[in-house]
Amino acid sequence: MDVAVTRIDLPRPVRAAASDGTTVWCAGPGGVHAYTTTGTPLPGNGAAPRLRSLAAVPGTVTGSAGVPGTLAETVVVPRSFAGLFAGVSPSNPLSEGTLAGIAGGRVHWLDHSGAPIAGVPFSGRVLAGGGEIWAVGDGLARRLAGPGTLLEPLELPGLDLCAVEGERLWWTSTRDTVLRGGPKEVDLGRRERGAMTVCAGSLWISVTGGLLRVSAWSGEPGRFVGTPEGPVPFLVCANGVLAGGGRDLFTLASAAGAALRVIRLGLRAPLALMIAAGKHVWAFPAGRSQALIVAV
Repeated sequence: MDVAVTRIDLPRPVRAAASDGTTVWCAGPGGVHAYTTTGTPLPGNGAAPRLRSLAAVPGTVTGSAGVPGTLAETVVVPRSFAGLFAGVSPSNPLSEGTLAGIAGGRVHWLDHSGAPIAGVPFSGRVLAGGGEIWAVGDGLARRLAGPGTLLEPLELPGLDLCAVEGERLWWTSTRDTVLRGGPKEVDLGRRERGAMTVCAGSLWISVTGGLLRVSAWSGEPGRFVGTPEGPVPFLVCANGVLAGGGRDLFTLASAAGAALRVIRLGLRAPLALMIAAGKHVWAFPAGRSQALIVAV
């Protein structure tokens, strides 16, 4: 089955992008521009600083029951589904929804237009997952709370790769071959690694020739999945569908038992950035003021 790829022109090349599942924010030299997940521009243009990293989470409440393959504390429900009396959970301080970015050695909390409303010193990048945002730097990570507040630091010696799953941070170190942060440590062996993300109850790591899979529930390694590219620089989770790539895309709906699907983008240059946006993936070609939107 052919997959439609929608191409939209952007005001400037994008340096950073993020989505909360309903809105996409793109940061570039002209500030922050917002779009629907299908590419329709939204009014407003946030005069944000020169952001190099963006992350967003929707307004959610934390679920109380575990789901197989997922930690109980990472089960989140959109606030619109949770009723009028759903309050802010102490374990999920971002339950009102948050857009954040990093620029100039500071974490910035941003409003819906992308304009800054608070900031604190921190150098690194922001990553989102499971209803939480983490600021990750050189061997250190801190979870974001309300505007202007970072929670207690987590030391990550020799940090290499990391992926956010709510209050849990999966990570690898340049000092060894061990995956940490899950139910137990896993030796990944000596192999070249690319991107890493959590999707559909598993942690996925791009390596030479395919994907390593580790259960987010038990920490047990799963079967190896071959891919046409690997290791790739980008892996994202779009509504339970894993998507990855570097020049073209591949998708895998493992929960549905679907086979891996390859989506040719026809690009001469590699991708500079890729994000999940609800049921869509946004891919940004290097050196071009353009986004490619793929429904997965």
